[in-house]
Amino acid sequence: MSFRQFVINNVRRNPKVYGPYFFTSFFAVMMFFTYALLIFHPEFKSNIDSSSDTMSYFAMIGFQISQVIIVIFSAFAIFYAVSTFLKTRKAEFGLLLVQGINKKQLVKLIFWENMLAGLSAVICGVIFGFIFSKVILLVCSKILALTETLPFYLPWKPILLTIGIFGLLFLIVSFVTSFTIRVNNLKALLLSQKEPKKEIKAAWYIALLALVLTFAGYGVVLFFTNREYFALTPIFIGVILVVGGTYFLFSQLLVFVLTRLRRRQSFFFKRTNLLTFSELIYQMRDNVSTFFLVAVISATAITAMGTSSAIGSSGIAEMSENPYAITYTAFDQDKVHPDIISYTKKLLQQDDTRTYKQADGHLFSVVNTDINKSFTFLSIEDYNKLMKLRNEKEIQIPIGSVALLPSINFNPRDGVPKSMTIQLETTKITLPVDRATPINRFLSNYENIMLANQEDIDMVWKTAQKTNKKPEDSFNTIQAYTIFHTDDWEETAVIGKKLQTYIENWNTKKQNTERGEYVGFESLALQWQNIQQLNGILLLLTVLCGAVFYTFSAGFIYLRLHSDLKRDEQQYKMLFKIGLTKQELHKIVARQLRIMFFLPLFVAVIHSLVAFVALQNLLDFNIWQNVGIVIGIFVVVQSVYYFFVKHQYLKQLRRIMK
Repeated sequence: MSFRQFVINNVRRNPKVYGPYFFTSFFAVMMFFTYALLIFHPEFKSNIDSSSDTMSYFAMIGFQISQVIIVIFSAFAIFYAVSTFLKTRKAEFGLLLVQGINKKQLVKLIFWENMLAGLSAVICGVIFGFIFSKVILLVCSKILALTETLPFYLPWKPILLTIGIFGLLFLIVSFVTSFTIRVNNLKALLLSQKEPKKEIKAAWYIALLALVLTFAGYGVVLFFTNREYFALTPIFIGVILVVGGTYFLFSQLLVFVLTRLRRRQSFFFKRTNLLTFSELIYQMRDNVSTFFLVAVISATAITAMGTSSAIGSSGIAEMSENPYAITYTAFDQDKVHPDIISYTKKLLQQDDTRTYKQADGHLFSVVNTDINKSFTFLSIEDYNKLMKLRNEKEIQIPIGSVALLPSINFNPRDGVPKSMTIQLETTKITLPVDRATPINRFLSNYENIMLANQEDIDMVWKTAQKTNKKPEDSFNTIQAYTIFHTDDWEETAVIGKKLQTYIENWNTKKQNTERGEYVGFESLALQWQNIQQLNGILLLLTVLCGAVFYTFSAGFIYLRLHSDLKRDEQQYKMLFKIGLTKQELHKIVARQLRIMFFLPLFVAVIHSLVAFVALQNLLDFNIWQNVGIVIGIFVVVQSVYYFFVKHQYLKQLRRIMK
């Protein structure tokens, strides 16, 4: 048998060693290829339907950054995986040295085994990505809410880029790891599987430090994630504290708790607890790094995917933008031009099943000379017309008083003032505040907006205008608006694009730049489409990277189990000879695997929940339904993976008990 055949057989006949290594690498290559497929697509930029180039620029930069993240994380994860299973093969390497292989040949063997497994993953990943590239483009077009599906093209640039980068990555990893195995002490290599592990010593003060760091990090993040004190640097420091606390949680606090339980004889010697917890304590030196990596990686994936999934519904468009289907605002004009109104009605009436409502009104802005700000008035009649558009509650207020309509920046802690005072050039007007109304998103962009009866508005307006010697010297303005709303506003994107083009042409021909005359236009469907595209980009950025992270974390757990499989087989074989039953074996293994699979996930979920609470403090809409779905998916996937691994692990152990 030649050296080449020996390398191929070593990889082919060790699927439990190289299987997870191949699969996780293959998955990372697939995700990288997907990003490259979009970046180099000739029609991707033009199909991002945005009012500017910002969205496509954000997508390109985001995809490129994600590619870098995948490569860096893959390098770390692959190096960790290779180092782990090389440790499990020390006895095998010792045996090869006994049979006559020299150190140079052993280094060469390790190098080419890693290269063979890595390049196989690269080639299979690229081939698989190319075969399903049409499906990938179709799915990505749907996620990004593109009006036209991205067509298939020959992705030779993505193929060359993927092969080049990951080929170089595996070359570097294989070269470095082939020299990490120490072959000077032959006896140590042969006895590596029998060498006992040193037990971790846990100090109570370091165990306490784990809690202090974690909760201090939580506190810092929650304190600085609000609109009043928001700051990125303290939040980053809080995250670092949580990461440090997580490491000490597994390396000290968990060991401290387990050793305390071991001292409680009534608990420790109860049934199979002796075997379960003794094994857990014995394996903690190797499990610490695995638990820590899986917890941090899973928390990152859950937080990223939960955040992106929380911002993609049409309800969010209504809560975060003007909630009406089509809005026209005529600046320095008495009303929106009739030609614009008639053209809009014509487009809306093309669908015989569509019903719509219309509301017209005026906003009166009066300059407060004392604070150099404007107070904006809307008549209660016009406000109630807006409320009828979406079947919302109408209000009435007494003559001589106003209702305060809060802006999006309104802080409830400040309370509602009892009165509003407008300081003019020669006089002062004070109006009592009757109430504060719910925020209306169409009006929330205006500061200091008040609802009043029309006769009160006329009084304020006339008084304000008297202070100006000439009408043209006045900074007070009247702004007309016309709003159309329909319940199926999500279906008006095509109409919105036509109207947007129409208004752009209208302003080009008829706007008066000297007087500031022009018509503003907003379409809720187009705004929602932009939100969908942004959310789609975020989903592609977070979900694909999160999937890669989770795949590698699952591989870490599998490698951790496989590294101790031979020792476990010998241990349970001896226990079986002295009376251990299959039911007791099942119970012991199930307990240990549950801790290994779900303890890091539980910690990750807690970290993520704190992050989501912080995110909720910054947002006006509820994110918990989407968060619950994401966490549920992670728990379900982890549970399926747990049962699969448990079945395979017990199947392997039962062979020695027959």
